[in-house]
This record gives sequence, C-alpha cells and structure tokens, in this order.
Amino acid sequence: MRRSPTLDATAILAGVASSSRTEDAEDPNTATILDAAGALLARHGLGRWSMDDVASRAGVGRATVYRRFTSREDLVNATIARDLQRFFATVAEAVSGVPGLTDKVVEGFIVGIHAARATLFPELFLSDAPTAVSLLNSAPVIDLGREALVRQYRAVTGQDPEGPARAEVELVAEALIRLALSFLMIPGSSIDFDDENAARSSVRRLVGPLLGQ
Repeated sequence: MRRSPTLDATAILAGVASSSRTEDAEDPNTATILDAAGALLARHGLGRWSMDDVASRAGVGRATVYRRFTSREDLVNATIARDLQRFFATVAEAVSGVPGLTDKVVEGFIVGIHAARATLFPELFLSDAPTAVSLLNSAPVIDLGREALVRQYRAVTGQDPEGPARAEVELVAEALIRLALSFLMIPGSSIDFDDENAARSSVRRLVGPLLGQ
C-alpha cells in the first residue's frame, strides 16, 4: 500500500523564503519535475501517485527525480513552496508602486485573491481538502504572512515600532492574514472580486477599521 507523504509546513515556508528554487532558470529538469508534481498533487492530493508517475509525466528518468528530491515528502514540500513563492512574488510586485499603507493592503488583498486562483490550492481543495486546510491553518503560514505585513508597514511608514506599538502592528497584521485566509478557504462572497473597482471599495470598507481608517 502506497504511503502518502507528510506535509512539513516549516520546510515549505523555508522553501518560500529561499531563492534557490526561483523559476529554476539554471535547471530546466527541476522546473519540469516540479511542474509534473504540481499537476499530480492538484489532481490527486497527497495520495495515488508516485515518484515514477512524476518521472513519467516530466519525461525524465526516475534517477533524475531522486537526484534532485530524495523523497516524495521533499518533492511535495518543494512543489508547494514554489507555488507559494510565486504567489507572494506576484502580490509584492503588484503593490510595489502603490503609495500608502491602506492602498497597499487593499490592492494586495485583491491581487492576492486573483493570484490564489492560479495556484494549485483551488484544485487541491477539491482533490484533498484536509491537506489544503491543514497547510493553510498551520502556524508557520500565519507567521510568514504576519511578518511580511510587518515588514511592509516598516517600509511604508519608515517606523520600526517596539513594545506595545509593535504588538499592535502585529495584531492588525495577523487579523488581516486570517481574514485573507478565510476568503481562500471558504468560497463565495458578496464581494465581486472580478469587478476590481467595486472590490476595492468593498475591501477598503472591510479592512479600513483594522487600519484605523
């Protein structure tokens, strides 16, 4: 009986923080292997596929897969890490030229919802909902999002709060991350994210009180 790999949220988030796998420009085989694993993961979840299946789909030898990823766990974690890395890069690029903290939060929220649709998570929710939920509910994911928003706050305001002030910033950042995750994990909303102007207005009203607006 084939054993499903185990997700390691800490390893995944370490992969997100690392730039070593970004686009895999110097190693096309690695990119192809990750693409194949991502397709299988989205379609079947953690089970019902093997490293041989990945090799076949990628058009490479089994030994080529194992030279880059020592286990199915390593491959799954790397695949999800690359997906999340691309997601965060898309959001960061979209808000880089937006002035003001509130406008950045609103734009990042909307872009993030659209970017999430391009990840493997929508299909993973259909094929293996417990896996998707367990990852998005994990403390490392929330920690990463909170820290990213705190860094953005420092960059926009030029302030590096300490003590109670920092605790307040972290509290608001965590509330925003948890709000965003709720939209990803629970489909359907009165906000029409396909109408970006209307969505900006709705999201501004939604997050404004958290930002003191």
